[in-house]
Amino acid sequence: MKKRGIALLLSLIMTSSMIGCGSEAETKTPATGGVTAPTEVSELTLPLCDEKETITVWMPNDVTAMAKNGGDYNNNPYYQELEARTNVHVDWQVPAAQTESEQFNLLFTSGNLPDVMYYSQSGNIVYKDGLDAAVDDGYFLDLTDLLPVYAPHYLAALENASENVQKAAVTDEGRYVQIYSILQTSQPSFFGYVVRQDWLDECGLETPETYEDWENMLRTFKEKYNASAPLSTVPTWLWNLGYGMGVYNITDFYQEDGKVKQALLDEPEKVREFLTLMNKWYEEGLIDPDFASETNFWGNSVLVSNNNTGVTCTMYTIPSAAFLPSMQDENASFSAIKNPVVNKGDTLKAGYVVPDTNASFVISADCKNPELVLKWIDYLYTEEGALFANYGKEGETFNMNAEGKPEFTDVISNNQDGLSYDEAMRLYTNVPAWPGVYYDWERELQFVSEDDFQMCYVWDDFDHEATYYPSYASLNLEETAEYSDIFSDLSTYIEENLLSFVTGSKSLDEFDDFIATVKSMNLERVVELKQSALDRFNN
Repeated sequence: MKKRGIALLLSLIMTSSMIGCGSEAETKTPATGGVTAPTEVSELTLPLCDEKETITVWMPNDVTAMAKNGGDYNNNPYYQELEARTNVHVDWQVPAAQTESEQFNLLFTSGNLPDVMYYSQSGNIVYKDGLDAAVDDGYFLDLTDLLPVYAPHYLAALENASENVQKAAVTDEGRYVQIYSILQTSQPSFFGYVVRQDWLDECGLETPETYEDWENMLRTFKEKYNASAPLSTVPTWLWNLGYGMGVYNITDFYQEDGKVKQALLDEPEKVREFLTLMNKWYEEGLIDPDFASETNFWGNSVLVSNNNTGVTCTMYTIPSAAFLPSMQDENASFSAIKNPVVNKGDTLKAGYVVPDTNASFVISADCKNPELVLKWIDYLYTEEGALFANYGKEGETFNMNAEGKPEFTDVISNNQDGLSYDEAMRLYTNVPAWPGVYYDWERELQFVSEDDFQMCYVWDDFDHEATYYPSYASLNLEETAEYSDIFSDLSTYIEENLLSFVTGSKSLDEFDDFIATVKSMNLERVVELKQSALDRFNN
């Protein structure tokens, strides 16, 4: 349906509103789960119900919030205020941290689904056969007829989102099943590599651009500062260094002009060249010797604080908030740098494209009162509800400044109980990246210096469309099963061998055999499946 589909849904809202907003005339089209869809928009007024109602919500374990709220989201002042406003009490179902994917799958064997469930491709918290199958199998509710009536503010936010988000909001069968968190404004890439700027200055080095520049910089850091890990990274970040050589998403997929590609199949010689360089850097001690087992995606703070690394991967909120306070060197400073290219002036054709949406909610087909659930969610897409979700309670956690913009109070920015701003936000506002909210990511800029925020524009300087494979392009039921059968083992094989080539535990003389094996494991077929998903998404 894409944009046209959303426009049609919104036209239903407008037409219904002219008929008489607030009435709920029966029945138009039966919705999945036996729910009937009224012909007119249901007016959203607070409280949502006269008598307190309880809904069950399955959510991941936010470790930071749980450590501060006694293990119960209902102890969060934000959810206490949300309950006071809506008169809806939430019975939270929260699995142990790091077990979410497994526990989500077990919900479908329990025979007792909660009313609302968190759903996320990135966290592998998904129904294994896809959203349409979840509806057909009687687990999830088809919201197509209900959203215009009970969640018009969500649809209005969706209308203002990017075309990719609008495509993602509709399943292959043309259904609306998920309710996404949607960014109010587009966000630049918020993570990448940073360099010790004070070291660059002391060594008389310019900001590195090419692979040759990077190698010279890392070698200088090792020799001058005795850095044990001149480049501190994790495997995913190391593979990203291949972008400048034309090695895109080496463990995954990319597209060019609508054609899905895989670097090992389409550019094996470029991959060989890249791995040869990374092996050289590793053998010379320019890369952290333990990078293959490193798990801290945002930078090894121990290596940073001990002056053992000069380049690391992180996000823009971390250098000033976490790195600098722990540094032994009080003169330390960090600057963002782009991924290297072969020749000065080359354009990078890959990087991190921030999606305009995050995780989503799905509603159980067994939900007794989906109308109330949708109103409860839709409130956070209204002007009042979105302000509350992003900034908390006016006069308590924020006030309006002279320009009419919300500013956090000391409850968030200088908490007397010793909470960091991140901890306070997770208790007094909607948890960042959680679904069911019209999300204002710019709120976090109140805690970030202008210099740190400018890092994002360094990392965001690449061609966003050249190789980007949209994460929203989903496989259908049959494709998902075949993809899993092939790629689960194949992806492990690829990752293990790439690491072995870099560390030298496997000679690059064996690279041709590796490529032959990858082909024999049916990587070409996986590309075909990804192509089918992309074609549907684009069409």
